[in-house]
Amino acid sequence: MRWLILVLVTGVLGAGLYVGLMPSSGRTTPENSGRLRVTATIFPIAEWLREVGGPDVDVHLLCAGVSNPHHFEPKPQDISEVTRSRAVFAVGLGLDEWSHRLVQNAGGTKIALFETGEWIKPKKLAMVTIDPAVKPDAVVPEKTGEHEGHDHAHHHHGDEDPHFWLDPQRAKIVVIRLATELAKFSPKDAAAYMQRAEAYSKKLNELDARIKTAAKTNLGGRKMVTFHDAYGYLFERLNIQVAAVVQVSPGVEPATRDFSIAIAKMKEIGQKTVFTEPAGNPKVAQMLAVEVGGTSALLDPLDTEFSEAGKTYIERMTYNLKTLVPEAFVGEKSP
Repeated sequence: MRWLILVLVTGVLGAGLYVGLMPSSGRTTPENSGRLRVTATIFPIAEWLREVGGPDVDVHLLCAGVSNPHHFEPKPQDISEVTRSRAVFAVGLGLDEWSHRLVQNAGGTKIALFETGEWIKPKKLAMVTIDPAVKPDAVVPEKTGEHEGHDHAHHHHGDEDPHFWLDPQRAKIVVIRLATELAKFSPKDAAAYMQRAEAYSKKLNELDARIKTAAKTNLGGRKMVTFHDAYGYLFERLNIQVAAVVQVSPGVEPATRDFSIAIAKMKEIGQKTVFTEPAGNPKVAQMLAVEVGGTSALLDPLDTEFSEAGKTYIERMTYNLKTLVPEAFVGEKSP
């Protein structure tokens, strides 16, 4: 086991280089486009802005390519784009706090900053603390109803879960609100914004219906180990409980104990699929899969722009559903 843990830690640290080599598509917009210019911190918000804004809005995405909001460092191009934007739309809830400094440096009060997490009712993060004296294969988590096997001191988001975009119901609230906020900058396009928001909301309703269908096939519930703790909103809808995570704090080297607990939990619950993520190093998941005698598969937290799961929010969410509850989609093409 010791050689495995050492290689895994090295693999996770190497993921930073792996991510840095990936291409980026910031979508720089023409200076004289005449359209409303806005910036989004993460992919889901950028896509929703493009759906609502249509041809009337130019959207710049800060966390482009496979960069994610947990440890984002803006490039000169990003600062330039923010300077020319009327507004920046962030998540908030402790996820992209760097957006405050970025807006202040780019233009201060001349640029509006919206934290979309304030528009929805966030889910609380329910963590438990594991006694360090307890051996990983003997951990007995407290009954929290949500997350097992986490050391609360490791997580950095605070008390509220910022990954609300993994719930289409909350996504719809944000989409409609985006139309309202964009209209304040361009009143002449208000009707068009709302029309597009309502049309996209119908697609979100269809996605939500698929989640309800998948949940009905999993009424008994199940437990899963994931790479990092990003799936609370989706798992809650699907009656899935997080048993443990490999990377307790995103972008931070997992402790040896974190790896041990993840492996022990997977063996305990009989999980044979190790989930990797778009921004992660696939070798880590592959080596974990060897340890538990299983295989690796992609699970997408949608916090990056690029993903093999699909190009759009709807495609990527659908991919996750088919990966997590395949029995609910028998007869459809597998991811």
